[in-house]
Parts: sequence; C-alpha cells; structure tokens
Amino acid sequence: MTLIFYYNKIYIPLHLNIFMVPKELLHTVVLDQLAECKLAAMTVKREMLERIAVKTTARALIIKGVRRCGKSTALKQLMAERFKGKFFYLNFDDERLIGFEADDFQKLMEVFIELFGNRPAIFLDEIQNVRGWELFVNRLLREGRNVFITGSNANLLSRELGTHLTGRHLDYELYPFSFSEYLALRGVDLPRQAASTSQKTLLLKEFKKYMEEGGMPEAAISRNPAVLGQTIEDIVQKDIIRRYSVRKPNELRGVLRFLIANASNKITFNSICDNFRIKSPVTAQNYVNYAEDTCLIFTVRKYERKIKLLDKNPKKLYCIDNGIIARHSSGAIQQMGALLENLVAVELKRRNCFFYYYMNKNGSETDFAILAEETPKKITQVLQACLDPSDVLTMQREEKALLSTLNETGLSEGLVVTLDFEETKKKEGKAIRYVPAWKWLLEG
Repeated sequence: MTLIFYYNKIYIPLHLNIFMVPKELLHTVVLDQLAECKLAAMTVKREMLERIAVKTTARALIIKGVRRCGKSTALKQLMAERFKGKFFYLNFDDERLIGFEADDFQKLMEVFIELFGNRPAIFLDEIQNVRGWELFVNRLLREGRNVFITGSNANLLSRELGTHLTGRHLDYELYPFSFSEYLALRGVDLPRQAASTSQKTLLLKEFKKYMEEGGMPEAAISRNPAVLGQTIEDIVQKDIIRRYSVRKPNELRGVLRFLIANASNKITFNSICDNFRIKSPVTAQNYVNYAEDTCLIFTVRKYERKIKLLDKNPKKLYCIDNGIIARHSSGAIQQMGALLENLVAVELKRRNCFFYYYMNKNGSETDFAILAEETPKKITQVLQACLDPSDVLTMQREEKALLSTLNETGLSEGLVVTLDFEETKKKEGKAIRYVPAWKWLLEG
C-alpha cells in the first residue's frame, strides 16, 4: 500500500520529498557562493592551517569549532593556498538550502561537474545541517577525493564519524583568534627578541582589549561586540533548539546565560536546577551537554588518581570566548580575574593540552594541572591565573596553594600567569615563575 498525503489539491506519495532542492537552485547557490569565496577578504591567516596536511585522500579532514569562529574563512584560506581554484565548495548554512536532504547530494555532484568539470577536492561547510551527510562523504572518499568538512556541533560530528568513518578522518578544532592572530589583525608586529619598553606597553594595552573583547573574528574585525548577541541566538536556534527539539527555549536561554556568567566557576546540575526551578537534574545536564556540543563552553574535572572518582566532583566551567562573557554577563568586566583564568583555559585547549583543576589536601586549589597524555597519569605542569599578585595577601594565598600542589605532585616549578607582573621566586626549594599573560600567550 502506498501512503499519500494531500498537498495543494494534489495527492503525493509520502516517499517522495516535494521539498528537495531544485537542481536549478543548486546551480545558482554554487555560483553565488563561489563568487563570495573570491570576494571574501583574506583577513588573518589562521595558525591552525600550518598543521593541516592536505594529502588526505583516504581520510576526511574535519574542522570543528563554535559557530562564527572563522571556520569558513579557514576553509577559503586553505582552498586559495593549497588548491588554486581546483575544488568544489558548498556552504550549507544558507537559507536557500533549507530542505536539502541526502538524496540531493547526487544532484549537487552533477551540478559541480557540469559547471567545473572533475576536480579532486571538495569543501563542505557546516555539513551537519544535513542528515545522512556521512554516507555521502564515505562515497567521496571511495572515489579518491580530498574531502574537507566544517561543523559547529562537535558531538554530532563525532557520533556520525565514529559510526560511518571510523579511522578515516582527521579532526582539527578551530578557536577564536589567538592573541598573536589578534595582534596580526591590529597590525602589531611581534618582537623578534626581548620586547622593548615601548613594545611591552603596546602589547599590554592590546592584551587588555583582547582579554575584555575576546577573539571572535567578526566582533574583532568590526570592533562591534553587538554581533555576539546574534551569534548566541544562532547557536540557540540552529544548533540546539532545532536539532534537539527543546521544549522550553526560554529556560534554555536562561541556563546558557547562567553558564556564561559563571565562567571560571564550579557548577553542579543541582545548582542549575535550584536557580531555575528545573525538576530533573537530567534536564540541566542536557542543557550543559548541548552547550558543550556546540563548542560554546567546556568543562574541566577535578584531578583524581582513581578514574572512577573523576565524575564525583563539581566541574569547572569555561566559555570559548571572553567577548561572549563580557557581552552576556552583567558586571563581567569587573570580574577581570575570572576573565584572565578563562583566557588561560581557552589557550590551554588551543595548545591541545589535557588538564584538570587540582584540590590540595589542605583545601586550597590550583587552577590548572596539565598532563602529558589524555589519561590521569603524572602531572607535568601546574599553573595559576592571578590578575594582580602585587597585593601581599593575594600573593601569599596563591603561593601557598601552588606550593602545596608542587609538594603533592613532586614538581619543582609552578607558573603564575598575571596581568603585568614578572618575577621568579625560590620558596621551600621550589621555583615560582610569575609571567605576564601577553608574554605567556606569545611564548606558546
């Protein structure tokens, strides 16, 4: 029996998709987007591109990251530098492609070949918008093509890749501008050797702006933080509500604002429930998971030697960009210490470090305990973020916590990232090195 439904006075079999994108429209979209690629300003070259090997015929190359962190521009830079026009490109984050389904991929390839002939590389931007995309990518790989993909939902991409492309993909994560990329945008030359007094003054001035405004490319280029409001709304609407069918969108928005405002703090699902009168901690956990999936936030666990204890403690929360915190949190600019700690956490992620926070036996805390591998083995480095340690009581508190961690972990040196304080101290047979944040960021 054939199932049918009634549409515009016509009975149509349900197995037919009347909302498929017409081939003529695909033709138009492809040409329009190609023109955008050619006209797009090649702003700051993304440092991540230096790590990418383009000889990935047997594997798909995936660039993940929060919405509007520059993935599309990174793709265009990769196209321009490595493929010199010999590629296919489509960005699925285009309202004309609403309704694009897996069946449309064949038409898309026909349009590509009709327009440009056969080309070895294909770039697919925000492909997670299409269900079944991974099967199409698998076909492209079997055909021997170079496949480059971006996506704003890390968990969704990983799930689909793990199911259909096991061992056939390489993952890279793109973050908002690093400090050196931010300086390149501003036209500030990096000192080749030790910075002069005037250079230090300029770098500190630019760092303060970077710490408060963040590095989201669109906001950094326009110097207009208002665009971050639309970024968050796009994340809420396109990456969470639409994908997960959230029944209480206003509750979700409230929780996201709460999470962003509490960057650098510990959270529990019960505390979220208490603040928003959510009945089930599972709902609160889902909201946090959604925000993590979109790369908007990430959580850091307490260091435990026993793996089974890792999830028994509150997690610390960080936001992917300080500008988002400043934009969506009242009084955030006054909480400069939290912004500095958040910035350090994001930089550690950018450097591909695996880290925890560390609680000493005396109850004091060290912000970051860094491991060499993604397993709870021996800690290789400990690090504090302290805005202004020149205050005697503040310095004593930070040094006490750091020394306790050094003694418990057996390390000989700890690092304190500051706003503008630099000194190396010897205490209790340990070295404590204070370094300005701008200098630490550029050292990486």
